[in-house]
Amino acid sequence: MKIMEITLKEGFHEKKVQFSESVNIIYSKKNSTGKTTFLRAIFYALGYSVPSTRGIKFDKMEFWLTIENREKIYKLYRHGSYLSIDYDNKKMDYSLPTDFHEILTEITGCRNIDILDNLLGAAYMDQEKGWTLLNRGKVIGNISFNIEALVRGLDGKDCTKENQELEAVEKQIKKYEYMHLVADYQKELYENGEYIEFDAPEEVRDIKLDTLRVEKDLLLEELSQLKDILRKNKLLVEYISDLKLTVVSSRGEQIPVTKETLVDFTDNTELLVTRKEMLQKRLTGINRKISSLEERKEKENQMVQVQEAIDAFDSNIRKIKVDPIETQRILDYLKSKRKKLRDHIRTLTKQDNDVVIELHRCISRYAQELGISEKYVSLDKDYIFTSDLKSLSGTILHKIVFSFKLAYIKLIKDKAGIVLPIILDSPSGREVEFNTVETMLKIIQRDYPEHQLIIASIYNYDLRYKKVIEFKDRMLDDTDIMMNS
Repeated sequence: MKIMEITLKEGFHEKKVQFSESVNIIYSKKNSTGKTTFLRAIFYALGYSVPSTRGIKFDKMEFWLTIENREKIYKLYRHGSYLSIDYDNKKMDYSLPTDFHEILTEITGCRNIDILDNLLGAAYMDQEKGWTLLNRGKVIGNISFNIEALVRGLDGKDCTKENQELEAVEKQIKKYEYMHLVADYQKELYENGEYIEFDAPEEVRDIKLDTLRVEKDLLLEELSQLKDILRKNKLLVEYISDLKLTVVSSRGEQIPVTKETLVDFTDNTELLVTRKEMLQKRLTGINRKISSLEERKEKENQMVQVQEAIDAFDSNIRKIKVDPIETQRILDYLKSKRKKLRDHIRTLTKQDNDVVIELHRCISRYAQELGISEKYVSLDKDYIFTSDLKSLSGTILHKIVFSFKLAYIKLIKDKAGIVLPIILDSPSGREVEFNTVETMLKIIQRDYPEHQLIIASIYNYDLRYKKVIEFKDRMLDDTDIMMNS
């Protein structure tokens, strides 16, 4: 498969690049000119779910990509989730990501999903992760590479049933891990003494409001009665005074009937007035409390507060019944089951698999040519599945990764008939010396002449039949220079 031409369009900006079938160097004298973004744009145009880079949103752009494979020319157009393929006077429409495997099958002729899912990880070495991605991990974004799946696919082994069972167990583990987190959070809430339910403050406030309103009504009723008594007493005394009544004491003395001569009248009146003033003062305090609570209620109804949301969450969490001991027991069982399933799948993958032996031989040959000691490239049959990268220094790791990649590309061609382009992003970076990279590139030219080579770099490597595409400024600039040598 070879990239022949790509056109990118963003608004009024458009860029067209034609590639050589042999060697292409996406070159710039400085960094940050869009070389990495340009490589990712090629993968995006092929249908991959590649994340956008800073300042460039792929889903807003249009892409036209021409590729050659199996002596056929395929013209792809992509815009957002829509992708179409034109070839042999036929046009097919696809929707991404749903139809991704169908798209790759149409272009490559391969129907094995285990192989299709690992093509990008074999062909591309990203400047950030690619030179340390040995046999499993993320290639770009959420696009993964897994050597076990690739080896199974290349040998024609089918572990669909086992993988489905493993996927089901993985989902269960994730659910129980969430449950365990809930149990831990509940424990933290109880240890901190946060027992009040979320709706308690609102209920207490409403009950208090109702109580105050009832108390206010009782006070108003009593005040009304007192005012009525005081008014009637006043009218009665005035009426008696107007009658000019007199009474005779036991000693025969005549005494006029007035409010002063009425026994306890003044004291009772003062008592009633004092009681009224007390009730009035109490009523004022109740009105103030009612106003404050009603104002608070109104504010709470008008705005959503963060603390309220947290309290609501905590309240709901407390209501969930989770047995932490039982949850942990199930988790331990599921993780044990997952390990057994993974081991079983690995066993099935390696059992009577000639691909594993061929990968070993190819990796070992290239590692030796790059000066890697045999102690780093073990002949043990499980070496290619290793997860031990900590013991490898930068330069040694990069050389071993390169050896692995070449082995993947060779076996994919030999077993699946797919001639992948080899795409390298900034190979002369970090701890890899320039001379080492040139040696690697010359190995590719020597052993993989059928494969198209695309390199993004600030170095113009000394390679045969190269086409240099110089990025002068931005990726969508039209001032680029094309040179053949």
